[in-house]
Amino acid sequence: MLMLSGCTLGQGKEGAGALKPLGKDEKAVIKVMYYEKSSLFQQYGALFMAKYPNVDIEVVSTQSIYGRDKDPVKAFEELVEAEKPDVLYFESPNAFVKWAGEGKLLPLDDVIQADKFDIENMLPAVTETLRAQGGGKLYGLSPSFYSSALFYNKGLFEKHGVPLPKDGMSWAEVLELAKRFPTDGQSEERVYGYGENNSFMGGGDDPMGFRYFTMIGHTQGLSYLDPKREKVTLQTEGWKQALQLAVDGIQSGALYDPAKGPQIDFSKGVSREEMLERNPFVSGRIAMTVEGTYLISELERAKDIRKDKEPVNWDIVTVPVDPQNPGTSNALSISEVFSVRSDSPNARAAWEFVKYINSEEMARVKSKMDEGRLLSRTAYVKDKDGRSLEPFYKLGVSEKVTEQATEAAAVPMSFYSEFSRIGGQEVGAVVDGKKTADEALAAMQNGLQEALTRTKQEEAAKEQQEAASKPAG
Repeated sequence: MLMLSGCTLGQGKEGAGALKPLGKDEKAVIKVMYYEKSSLFQQYGALFMAKYPNVDIEVVSTQSIYGRDKDPVKAFEELVEAEKPDVLYFESPNAFVKWAGEGKLLPLDDVIQADKFDIENMLPAVTETLRAQGGGKLYGLSPSFYSSALFYNKGLFEKHGVPLPKDGMSWAEVLELAKRFPTDGQSEERVYGYGENNSFMGGGDDPMGFRYFTMIGHTQGLSYLDPKREKVTLQTEGWKQALQLAVDGIQSGALYDPAKGPQIDFSKGVSREEMLERNPFVSGRIAMTVEGTYLISELERAKDIRKDKEPVNWDIVTVPVDPQNPGTSNALSISEVFSVRSDSPNARAAWEFVKYINSEEMARVKSKMDEGRLLSRTAYVKDKDGRSLEPFYKLGVSEKVTEQATEAAAVPMSFYSEFSRIGGQEVGAVVDGKKTADEALAAMQNGLQEALTRTKQEEAAKEQQEAASKPAG
């Protein structure tokens, strides 16, 4: 099998920015990054190779970049340096923002224009996010995305005479609705106005209060670092309001605490029914929750597994929004971005792969597979059980999304464990009445400033040590 060479940007009759066409009988081998080989072929590779039989695919697995004490962004760089894949696969906006900013990815705008590749029928929120993360240019495309919606249990609302949620509510409005549900009864059995899945809350250094505090702040587009990413900035009116909202919701008894829900001993084995029962929305114990399409799949499974229980009569509206920017949200995330390495010798074949998996043809195929993904091509949006999925697509993307991704990429991973630990302690102190909001935010800011300085120094020292240990030349 021949390796293509010279498939670079050209200035020929195809126009500036065009790639040399892939000849009808020209053969190529491209290296494609993906989490796991069989998954790539199941998801995309087999269909691509059926359409392009002269192009072979070698998979570069990204599984090795994850693990305890590993920095996935740095491990990603080392993997690319060692394997030199033609198609890069980004699961994190942190790495994508970094690589786009460093000029390591092929700019796609001119190539898209030269090939007349349709991106107009992709969800604008997806392409706008990718363009913003690329500093105004497109350096990658994604066939799917994740987003969230506010799920609500219609039966509980009707039973307790509470008005149904609506699109575009703020967190303050959601929590006011949550407070209208009764708070009496045993904590293990009673109904709560709002809650989240046990799998993503509670335990360790990330208690419930800290989760709600950061979630509300994130929705408001608040930053915890200054523009230079050198100082922690939590002592602001915005963060104070977020903290007060979270604490008020917890103290009111309206918010579900996973620590008080059904606990499972995983060492003894867990049945599917037990897992579903542990999900407070699926089991009918919370009236509202913010979740992705995964919850729809869980609700569908519950109808088959929990046959002796009445299924939840659910519906969705948009996620809570920032009242200052009600038409946008930062709920959309893209965890599967495909790009072409800027110095790939097989740029044309690599682009054909990226182009095909983002094509209308692939979207049509994927729409019939019911994988629970939200497709970037909106023509293939489907209803679920007669319920519109429009709330997942309805909002534009907040301009703060890229800023938050850039902020996250600018600090060491170890900083976040400190953020969770210190933040959890201080929010808990306010909930318990031991500190005021101002006192907690001051303690948080001071403690996290020390943590930021320390973790940055530790990372710099580690990088110096690694550089010194590498053989010269």
